[in-house]
Amino acid sequence: MKVLHIITRMNTGGPAVFLDHLTKSMADLGTKSIIAYGYCESNETDYTATHQLKAELIKVKSLHRSLNPFDDIKSFFQIRKIIQSQQPDIVNTHTSKAGVLARLAAKSVNRKIPIAHTFHGHLIYGYFARYKSIIFTLVEKIMSRYTDVAVAVTAETKNSLFKLGIGKDLPWRVIQIGIPVKAITQTTHDDQTFKLLWIGRFTQIKDPSLAVAVIKNLFNANPDKFELLMVGEGELYKDIKKESKNLPIKFTGWLTNPFERISAFDLLLITSKNEGLPLVMLEAANYAKPTLSKNVGGISEFIANNQTGYLVDGGADEIAQKIIELSNDKNSLIQTGINANKLLSEKFSVGMMAKNYKDLYSQLTIGK
Repeated sequence: MKVLHIITRMNTGGPAVFLDHLTKSMADLGTKSIIAYGYCESNETDYTATHQLKAELIKVKSLHRSLNPFDDIKSFFQIRKIIQSQQPDIVNTHTSKAGVLARLAAKSVNRKIPIAHTFHGHLIYGYFARYKSIIFTLVEKIMSRYTDVAVAVTAETKNSLFKLGIGKDLPWRVIQIGIPVKAITQTTHDDQTFKLLWIGRFTQIKDPSLAVAVIKNLFNANPDKFELLMVGEGELYKDIKKESKNLPIKFTGWLTNPFERISAFDLLLITSKNEGLPLVMLEAANYAKPTLSKNVGGISEFIANNQTGYLVDGGADEIAQKIIELSNDKNSLIQTGINANKLLSEKFSVGMMAKNYKDLYSQLTIGK
């Protein structure tokens, strides 16, 4: 079976890591994968430049995230040529712009070619301005006509989109993200500092300013006890560094395989305004480290509060208070990390994700 994945760009982040894990595992199941993708923005790093993928990679020269009618039309025809030359058994599209262009291109080549579109998050709250969200919703309602099955990474993503009328006439599948599960290796550090880790793009949706506000509260409570390491870059990077002046916050920029290089931390902090199912949460669990997160999106489909992680509904004050409590009960923190690791092994492995996608692809290509 040959599967063509089409995505707007392979910037370092969830969808790129997801495709890396999926295509590697699918190769073990006898599936050939091709990834067609565009260019990253100037403040992003290209995941393919630092990782060896098992998929064949094809660059779409004019495809990028920003809207540009001229480039978008060129991208449509480039994608169309790729589909014609590759003759895939199935097309799986990812992210908004590539999802639109590729579904239209695929159906213009062959109306019978099966198309799955994966929603990595519902992209309605927190990602776009309100008028853009309305446009996104209208476009996705239309794109249902060019889609054979909609895939969501969480039940919350599916339900949110469905309530908006997106994909109402489509079959839906919820296929949760999985990662390669490691043998548990819980690391510790000798000093008395409670170490927090934040990983992500420095954008509004990830709300790095909230992480800074949390550290301000912790610093005021105990200047020498807490430390935050922030991994990543983005359009807010310089502003956040200015905000964090004189606070115990360190910045690394983007790191390849950050958890392999920074395993001695106590707690992963997620401050996002919205999420699908963040890979960093699963990767932390791979090292038996728990996550504290805002209770948004599909986070609660992995975190059971105080069992496999920690959920908060309030702002910086509530988050800081919870962290202070956790810093005084390290045994409970360690057990929560172990629980998260067990859940990861049981329900969020890459093997399970790949099997679910393989079953979906097989069903779509029967009688093609």
